[in-house]
Amino acid sequence: MASVEQVRASLALVGEHLRTAHQQLVEAAERLSEAHAILSEASRMHPRSLVPPELTKACDHAREQLTLLLGVMEAVERFSGRL
Repeated sequence: MASVEQVRASLALVGEHLRTAHQQLVEAAERLSEAHAILSEASRMHPRSLVPPELTKACDHAREQLTLLLGVMEAVERFSGRL
């Protein structure tokens, strides 16, 4: 059976991985939004939108995943704090 210290150490490592994932996901969401904005601006000069529907879906999905990831991070912090 794992000691409380071992569980805390494992949760600390999980927290580090979650923070890294959060940083990377924030960066990806920003880049996706930038691409969307650029293509939206370029679309003003064209009769049809240059923004692929998949890009819009990817932007939405990245924001949803950020929300979920933040929830996981908070849950891990609360659990760790109760130990």
